Amino acid sequence: MEWGIMVGINIYKIDSDKSVPFYQNLCSNMKRVGETRSFKRVNERNMTVNYTCTLYTSIPSKDKELSWNWVLEEFNQEKKCIPPAPRGIVVFQNEDNTLYAITFGNAFFLVDKFCDRDFGFRFARKLEYDNIKTTTLTTPDSHRNKTVNTYIDYNELEFDSGESFAKLKAKVKLPDNFTLYKASIEVGTSIRFSTSNNTLDGLLDLILHIEHVISHEADKCNIPMFTKVKDADKITRLDEELNKAILSNATQINFSELEIIGATEIFNHNDCEYLFKYQGKQYRTSALTNEELKSFCANNQLDYGPLMLNATVTVLNDNTPVHSHRIKELIDYTNDSELCLLSKGVWYQYNQDYLTYLRDSINEIEVRYDPKFDFSEQIYNEFINQQYILEYTNNNIDCKIANKESIIKLLKHKYYTERAFNIICSKSGDFINFDRNTNTIGTAKVEPMDLYQKKEHTICAVKFGNVSSKLCYAIDQSLAALKLCKQNQIHVNDTSLTVTSVALWFILERQTHIEDEKGRPQLDELDMLMLKNRLDQWKKEVRLRGYKPLVYINYRK
Repeated sequence: MEWGIMVGINIYKIDSDKSVPFYQNLCSNMKRVGETRSFKRVNERNMTVNYTCTLYTSIPSKDKELSWNWVLEEFNQEKKCIPPAPRGIVVFQNEDNTLYAITFGNAFFLVDKFCDRDFGFRFARKLEYDNIKTTTLTTPDSHRNKTVNTYIDYNELEFDSGESFAKLKAKVKLPDNFTLYKASIEVGTSIRFSTSNNTLDGLLDLILHIEHVISHEADKCNIPMFTKVKDADKITRLDEELNKAILSNATQINFSELEIIGATEIFNHNDCEYLFKYQGKQYRTSALTNEELKSFCANNQLDYGPLMLNATVTVLNDNTPVHSHRIKELIDYTNDSELCLLSKGVWYQYNQDYLTYLRDSINEIEVRYDPKFDFSEQIYNEFINQQYILEYTNNNIDCKIANKESIIKLLKHKYYTERAFNIICSKSGDFINFDRNTNTIGTAKVEPMDLYQKKEHTICAVKFGNVSSKLCYAIDQSLAALKLCKQNQIHVNDTSLTVTSVALWFILERQTHIEDEKGRPQLDELDMLMLKNRLDQWKKEVRLRGYKPLVYINYRK
C-alpha cells in the first residue's frame, strides 16, 4: 500500500435509475482517458467480485482572461490569462452495475443531479459523533428554508419538527488504529473523506467500507430527511388529493413577510395588491385569500380547483410588478395519508427517522380522556331543546317565527356545536366559559380561550374535527393566547386569571378511539401528520413560555 499526502475524497453513489443519462452526460462533457482498470475483491460470502475503474477528465487547452483584468489595466499593468480549472471523475462499477463516482475539481456539478440523494445520510446514521461542527437544515414548509448551525464542543444532532438535514460536517468516533480515513467527514448528497491512502485500491477500499457499514451496522442516530417525490403517478395522485382539499377549503395561501429576490429585500406589506392571471383572465385585489380567488372564478366562469394549481399571481407595489408565483407554489399542505408535504410547488416525502422523531416528541405531551365530556347528537339536541324552553317558551317571546321547527333551526345556528359544548362544560362546575370573549393585539381581535379549567389554572382551546386542517385552528388560537399571557396571568375583559397549563381540547368526530389498554389516548394513532407537526411546535412554544402543555381528547359519537 502506498501512502502519500492527505487528500479530500468526494464519493457519490449514482442512482440506479439514472445510470444511462449519467454516462450520456459524462461522455458529452468529459473525455475518457487511460485504460480501464480491473479489481477483484472477495466478499463476506467468500465470493470473488469484479470491479472496473475508469477515469474521465476535462482539461481545457485554452486559457481564459482573468475576470478582474480591468483592475490591472487601471494600474497600467498587462492583462493576464489563466488556465480554466480542470475536472476529473473516477467511476467504479461492479458486476451488478452499481456505480460510484469520485469527483475532483468542480466535477461535482456534473454528477450531483444523477446521484442517489439519500446515500450520504444512510451512512451517517450508522456513525457515532465526537464533535458536530456544522449542520445545514432545510424546512420545506417554512420561508426560512435553509438554516446553517455551527457548534462548539457538541456531539448531538439537533433539529426541530419540519426540518430535514441537507449537510453535516462532524468528527466521528473511529476504532483504534483505524487508517482508512480521518475522523473529520462531511455528508450531503455525497460523502467527503480526508485520507492519506491516495491510490485506486484505497478508493475501492473506501467504497467497500461504506457498503459494509450501511448494510451491517445498526443505526446510531436518527437523521430526519425529506426526499423529493419522483414517481409521476404518485405526484398525479397527490395533486388530485390537493385539488379535493382546495375545494373543501383545507388549504391556506401565505406570503412571507420578507423575501430575497436576487440581492434585494422585498417586504410584502399590507398595502400591496395582487394580480391573478389565468386563461387570459385577470383579477386585481388587495387581498390574497381563498374568498378572493373564488370571486375571480365566479366572475369569469372558471373552475376553482384547477385555477389554484395553475394560475399565477403577481405582487404589485405602487402599480409596479414586484414578483410572480404560481399559486400552487404558495400553498403549504400536508397529505396525511401519503405522508407527503407540498412546499413551493414540490412534493416531498417524510422519511422514517422524521416520523420516529415526531412520534417520540408528541408522546411527551400529557393527554387526558374523560368519557363524561363525550358529545353526541342526543346531547346536542337536548341542549337545543333546553334553550328553546329558556329563550322562547318560558319568556313568551314573540319571535315572529311561525313554528317550532324554524325556531330550532335558528337556535342551532346560534348555538353551533362548539359553543354548545363550551356551555355544557361550564355547567359541570369544572370550567368557566370564555367562548366569544375577545382581546385586542394591535388591530387584531384574539379569542384567548374557549374554556378555563379552574382547578389546574388551564386555558383551553376547543375544536371539533376529523382532519388536521380543522383541528389546527385550535393550535392557532392557543398560540395567539400565549402572546396575551404575562407573568403567569391572562386578562379577558375585566377578569384576571392565573395560568399554569395550556390545553388543546380536541373533540374527534370518529367512532374509533385512540386509547391504549390502560385508557391513555395515543396521539400517534391519529392519521394526521400536519396536526402532529403543529403539536410538536406548539408543545415547544408552550414550554418555552413556562407553561405545561396538555391535550384533552373526547369524541363526538
